[in-house]
Amino acid sequence: MNTIKFFNHVLGLRTVLYGSLQKNASRICCSNKILHNNVYNQRNVQFISTYEVKNVSKEDSIFKKFLKKVPFVNFDSMKIKARGYVLYEEIADKIDYMEYFKEFDLPDTFYSWFSITELYVWMLSVRAMAEGEDGKILRNSIIEALWADVGQRIKKLGPGNTSSLKTQVQELSEQMQAAFIAYDEGIQSDDIVLAGAIWRRFYKMEHVDPHNLDKFVRHIRKQVCVLDSLSKDNLFKANTINWLPIENS
Repeated sequence: MNTIKFFNHVLGLRTVLYGSLQKNASRICCSNKILHNNVYNQRNVQFISTYEVKNVSKEDSIFKKFLKKVPFVNFDSMKIKARGYVLYEEIADKIDYMEYFKEFDLPDTFYSWFSITELYVWMLSVRAMAEGEDGKILRNSIIEALWADVGQRIKKLGPGNTSSLKTQVQELSEQMQAAFIAYDEGIQSDDIVLAGAIWRRFYKMEHVDPHNLDKFVRHIRKQVCVLDSLSKDNLFKANTINWLPIENS
């Protein structure tokens, strides 16, 4: 009886050992396949790198190559954003606001200043959006520069609590979005639609001399045409923007 138990025990151990050997053998085969594939792939990589290496462009400086390796830094995007601030300065520093106040019978107020600046930001945005993704970055940067300027100007107007300033900026932001939609519709429609957008934004739907609206419409359409003729290279690199004087409209 003991002898039978002993043989059964030996047979059981043999079965376990045989199963273990089979598992190890399959693992070794898999390892050999992986090793073979890795060696094959390495040879392929070495083959490709030997025959398909391209010379680095001389225009790629060490700094630019470094920036390309950093996933969260886009060298070209940074330049476009900086250009947006430059273009905004072309508006804020070059537009003759006093001429606008005089020619269009507008009061010399912060609201009038913002409405005029907003109009020029919109005209530049129309041109920028014709340049795809780069144009979108440029437009966003111009608008970002506008709000930075608005924040500084509001603070200079007088003391006020932070929440009040935030409320004013939020209201201006909502008004600007509505104005952009109205201008988009107006520039693609007839003069009456564009004149209506100007009347609502600049004159708050109050009494206005029709001659001023007509002059406004002609000035905007001519300025948009000038910007439309601007090449992409000049839009992104030119030192100055050609703003038409009102009297030539």
